[in-house]
Amino acid sequence: MHKEYSKKVLFWTMCIFGLNLVLSLVFSWYGKDTSIFMYSIPTTGGIFGATVAFYLNKAKIENVCKGKIQFFKFKMKYLEKHPQRAEDIESELSAVDSALNTKIDSTIEESISEDITIQN
Repeated sequence: MHKEYSKKVLFWTMCIFGLNLVLSLVFSWYGKDTSIFMYSIPTTGGIFGATVAFYLNKAKIENVCKGKIQFFKFKMKYLEKHPQRAEDIESELSAVDSALNTKIDSTIEESISEDITIQN
């Protein structure tokens, strides 16, 4: 099975962060110098956290778009079954359609314009 790129990035950043934690515990157990982990754990953890946030935002946008497609399919089936009530159906479902469009637009705008802050 072929994984999508974002899942691969998520997996590998999780592995690097986890390996970093395990190595720090091993170094600590054997009394080795662990000062490097003061920097590497927050760095790899921050990268992993940013990757998780990116993946969740991407999934949210995909799910909202899938919802829009499902809504459109439902609307077409319903209009097909009840052509005589097309005007009533259109007016009722336009509010739902508008809400979905607003959600899609705001989610995309938020993901594009969101500032990335770096903490030192």
